[in-house]
Amino acid sequence: MGETGPRTTRGARATRLGLLAIAALVGASAVWGMSDAVMREPPVWGFLGFEAVTLIAAVIGILLGLGRPREAPALAAACVGATIFAAATLGRFSAIVTRSDGTVSEGQALARLVRDPVFDGRVLAAAVFVGAAVVFALGGDRRAWRRLIVGALLAAPVLAVGAWLLMGSGLNWLMAPVESFGGAVRIVVAVVGALALAILASVSAHSVIGAFESRLPPWPGEERRPSAPKQPA
Repeated sequence: MGETGPRTTRGARATRLGLLAIAALVGASAVWGMSDAVMREPPVWGFLGFEAVTLIAAVIGILLGLGRPREAPALAAACVGATIFAAATLGRFSAIVTRSDGTVSEGQALARLVRDPVFDGRVLAAAVFVGAAVVFALGGDRRAWRRLIVGALLAAPVLAVGAWLLMGSGLNWLMAPVESFGGAVRIVVAVVGALALAILASVSAHSVIGAFESRLPPWPGEERRPSAPKQPA
């Protein structure tokens, strides 16, 4: 049995209305972004293209909020959220780099991007759509929700260490030269920590995938059939 839309309940209607409002705001900001891409100097054509993609995603989000498509709403919401995030990241970054006239480094451009209120709003909107996709996919299956929560908790330290390495002082600590016994201990700790994080990431992925896999229908021919009663000898 394929995936169908959530039952028409008060909660489902409220979720769809929320998605409708957010998609409308994203679409309005995309129209403004397209104007900004061509009206300001210098025009940024890549930015214009990504804002057009965002506008298309917002239209699909509005349709989703109106109850269309009724089939696979989780997949539709996830695609809208991912598209909004990707287009916001690439489009706003290209605008920042192009209009800086090469006076900022990539790191400075990323810092400006993170502080950009339009980008932050798009990221929040994308997170709402992805969250709605999870709700649509898992429904009221408590076992699936437990597996998803366990997977998220296991992924938290992996993401925290990754952020520390990429955005903090972690990379400098890791790449520092080994000049003493303390440096050798640091390398051992790094290797053991990397193995532990790899295990956590694997278990987390297995748990998250299992949460959604438990909601999928069986493959054709794999349906469980009741065993036939034994015939008396």
